Amino acid sequence: MAEDVLLVAKEENICTITINRPERRNALNVEILYRLGDTLNALRDDREVRVVVLRGAGEKAFSAGMDIGGIPSVADETARRGANPIDYAMESIISYPYPVIAMIYGAAMGAGCDLAITCDLRIAADTARMGINPVKLGVVYPPSGIQRLINVVGLPRAKELFFTGRFVDAQKAKEMGLVNQVVPAEELASVTYDLAREIAGNAPLSVSATKAIINRLLNYQKLSAEDEAEVMSLIATVLDSEDAKEGPLAFLQKRKPEFKGR
Repeated sequence: MAEDVLLVAKEENICTITINRPERRNALNVEILYRLGDTLNALRDDREVRVVVLRGAGEKAFSAGMDIGGIPSVADETARRGANPIDYAMESIISYPYPVIAMIYGAAMGAGCDLAITCDLRIAADTARMGINPVKLGVVYPPSGIQRLINVVGLPRAKELFFTGRFVDAQKAKEMGLVNQVVPAEELASVTYDLAREIAGNAPLSVSATKAIINRLLNYQKLSAEDEAEVMSLIATVLDSEDAKEGPLAFLQKRKPEFKGR
């Protein structure tokens, strides 16, 4: 029997959610994203859980991003369920009433990096590497993800990361504000769960209300209908380009892409 791609374990007031695809460096797919959102939404009714720790299985990767082979199914599932799986998972983290801590071993790339920065706190091993690289694939990142990165690192650094598609090491990630703390890999679990226990020991109503207020101050808001239409037109133009086909193909063939701007 195939192993479950998302593992959920509860101990006292802490719930650990593990993306369980170590053979694919915990790459995300539609199933994982919807399951993650569903799990967090279900946990809202669990009065015992006061902190969630999100991690990838093993110590090689938090998540290497979207599984390239599964990207075409995103549009199909969005149409079927009426919710984009990436946005659904991220919004479930944001709206979950208690803190979600990302425990980051190894790679957190693309949508995997987005998943990490959407969490309230991020503790990284000194082996971590982070970045969001749609420009390397000839595609455009969704506005919601761009806004999340701006909220975390500020506009100049968000532009630098998006325009270059560069991956940064753990110390650089801390300097940029991508993570709260960097620790030796062998100490990551103990430091993360010490933090989780410290938060769980505080007044839950106070913690929950504080998170809700912070989210409102960050002003997570949807685009106007006019702006949404313009953004969707820009994205559609890029996705219909030759470059959008060349990027993933070059990635799969392990070669440098030859972008032609058309």
